[in-house]
Amino acid sequence: MASRKSKYYPLGLQVYLFETYTSRNAVMDLLIVDRFSVLIINTGALGIQINNRKIHLFINELIVIPKRSACEIFIMSSQIQICLLSFSSEFAFDNSIKWPHIGYFEYFTTQYVSKIFLKKKDMTPLIDLLKLVDSKAKSSNKHIYKKETLLLSFNLFLYELARAYYVSSWYSNVKHSSTEKLVIHFFRLLELNSRKQHSVKFYADALHVSSGHLTKIVKHVTEITAKQCIENAIILEAKILLQNNDLTILYISEELKFANTSFFSTFFKKHTALSPSEYRLRLNSK
Repeated sequence: MASRKSKYYPLGLQVYLFETYTSRNAVMDLLIVDRFSVLIINTGALGIQINNRKIHLFINELIVIPKRSACEIFIMSSQIQICLLSFSSEFAFDNSIKWPHIGYFEYFTTQYVSKIFLKKKDMTPLIDLLKLVDSKAKSSNKHIYKKETLLLSFNLFLYELARAYYVSSWYSNVKHSSTEKLVIHFFRLLELNSRKQHSVKFYADALHVSSGHLTKIVKHVTEITAKQCIENAIILEAKILLQNNDLTILYISEELKFANTSFFSTFFKKHTALSPSEYRLRLNSK
């Protein structure tokens, strides 16, 4: 396990692999309140109260703990071995292949918490991918492809996690609040319209709420504003289009509904520190 101070560990991400604990407090220290946590029980058992709901976890069971959850371990076996991935919202946003619709978004909008049991065939790929995330996160910052390989391994793990939840009974028990439903619908609209629609008002009107209300609700759930979500989606769409060398910068700026290439270049450089041409050149050099 890399220490939290390791220079090779990215800010906002921590991985623990087959760590053994005998103290409840030691396990509680891992569950950082402003991060999401994915906890897997390898040996032993514990009882944890999350947002006033008591849950008992045993061998080969997994739970996703949303950020801002009130957690307390009320019982634990004399020794427990766990794997755990914790990450901040900022890390997830910066390392998503196609934010906002990343396939596993609903886990991180709801405060409903439920464990799932993993069969060996489901546990093995999850653990293997967790090892891969750990390896890529701890690699030297001088590694030319560190960011790209970490991004891919992180997303692969979360997609595999989503698959495990989908085949369980988790969704049949989920009851999203009206706030969570609004944010989920916003992101679904954003995926469909981000290339053409850049204003908060468009999405607010489609959801039959005010722009101010949408911004408030989105920020409460994601910790960034609706406008920032839209801008993030535009940048990701731009990066996807820039991978195709047959598309001119002019075509891409028009496809993304910018008034001209100058506005597009300024917007892109503001968010990436590179002009579209520089970004494409860097891609080609790799």
